[in-house]
Amino acid sequence: MSNGSLLVVVASGPEVPRISGVELLVCGVGKSAAAVETTMRLARGGVRAVVSFGVAGAYPRSGLEVGDVVVATEISVIDEGLECGDRFEPFERIGMVAPGVGWRATDPRLRAALVHGDAAFAVAEGRIATVSVCAGTTRLAEERGATDALAEGMEGAAIALAAACHSVPFAEVRGISNPCGPRDGAPFALAGPIANASRVLARLAEGAW
Repeated sequence: MSNGSLLVVVASGPEVPRISGVELLVCGVGKSAAAVETTMRLARGGVRAVVSFGVAGAYPRSGLEVGDVVVATEISVIDEGLECGDRFEPFERIGMVAPGVGWRATDPRLRAALVHGDAAFAVAEGRIATVSVCAGTTRLAEERGATDALAEGMEGAAIALAAACHSVPFAEVRGISNPCGPRDGAPFALAGPIANASRVLARLAEGAW
């Protein structure tokens, strides 16, 4: 679609990007709100691409630091299943497939416009997982990182599912706010990661795709 807005979907007010030239949708935190609000907006038409935007937690072996930015190559819901205490069993292992589960590629044209180096912070490409419960233990962070995901957010795959239903290209951009794992004494930032992610997103708003 050559006409229409670039729709940027964020979970909360503090995650609104610091750029102009885009249409903003504050959907609320989590998969359900993201899917419903995005679907309702796309049903009205006039959107040429959708970006899930906000902050994310970085998995232990991702190499990402607080303030870096990750652009998704693939997205998936990864926490639909059974928590067994010492391990997590995805529903797909017993033949139950939940919507949004399974790694799905993001739009390559959008991604190419987003990924560029920056002297002040790293911009990485890789998988971003979508979860309902953030990884607050070492075991869970390492287990999720073993999927080859770099980071986790709470809305991306749900927004992507809505975009796919309307045949609208999708991308995800997130600034790293914290490392996944135990939170006691762990670094956390919001304003800086959003400012850096906004600089990456600005390329799309400027029409670089």
